[in-house]
Amino acid sequence: MDSGFSKIFIEIAAANNITKAAESLGYTQSGLSHTLNRAEEELGFKLFYRAKSGVTLTPEGELLLPVAKEMERGLEKMYETISSIQGITKGRITIGTFQSISINMLSPVLKAFQQDYPQIKIDLKEGSIQEIHDWILDHTVDLGLTSIQSDDEFDYIPLCEDAMVGVVPADYRLKNKNHIDISEFENQPFIIAAMEKDNDCDVDNVIKESGIHVNISFSSKDDIAIMSMVENGLGISILPELITLRHFQNVKVLPLNPPFKRTLGIGLFSLENASPASLKFIEYAKNMLSGR
Repeated sequence: MDSGFSKIFIEIAAANNITKAAESLGYTQSGLSHTLNRAEEELGFKLFYRAKSGVTLTPEGELLLPVAKEMERGLEKMYETISSIQGITKGRITIGTFQSISINMLSPVLKAFQQDYPQIKIDLKEGSIQEIHDWILDHTVDLGLTSIQSDDEFDYIPLCEDAMVGVVPADYRLKNKNHIDISEFENQPFIIAAMEKDNDCDVDNVIKESGIHVNISFSSKDDIAIMSMVENGLGISILPELITLRHFQNVKVLPLNPPFKRTLGIGLFSLENASPASLKFIEYAKNMLSGR
């Protein structure tokens, strides 16, 4: 099997479609199908189930995909190291992050980094805390700018803290104008940040640690949708402060009493084995975001 097949395999798995993968890789559809068929014949097992709607990984393909990603990361690290030795820094970094981090924190870092290292390409991939966690472990991303959890199974560098805040409609009658007591969320209509499988880890941590019981009326994975629902009086919420920095006229954002915070940082599979490009980006992020 050709040593470059791992890249083809990864692209087909990501696209779930041979035609789309062929377009991305610069192949014809028939040419990529032929390459895939030949590789499967050499392996002695199928990597994908074929259907009219696209392709999905077989159990054997599921087992092989993380290995293929690790091989690609290793090759990229080798080429980046060669370039670094030659004094020409090249490479590619895939970063998993939240929309709120992309908008409110990451852009200045990306701008400064690209000005100094224009030959390093950066791809951003947005997801939830759990998705970013999984992407780091299966090598889908090189770095994850995420909320650091106590049970994370990868290396990480803490950058800064982000306060958890209470979000209520503008006409909500507060007991104290300077903060909102955590007890006020008890049995109130509550709008929670949630992804496909679980609630947001940071919000869940506040609820569990404070011991309150919330009456979940709505859930959404869209930050703007949650703020809009609060704005329209559908309930109240607890969110990271970073999410609330966009301008919403008809909401009040207040510190929690007692206060709760989350730690934002950079997660990666192995700091020791990180590529030169990734290490250089970490350096920029630490200089510009630490203690922010």
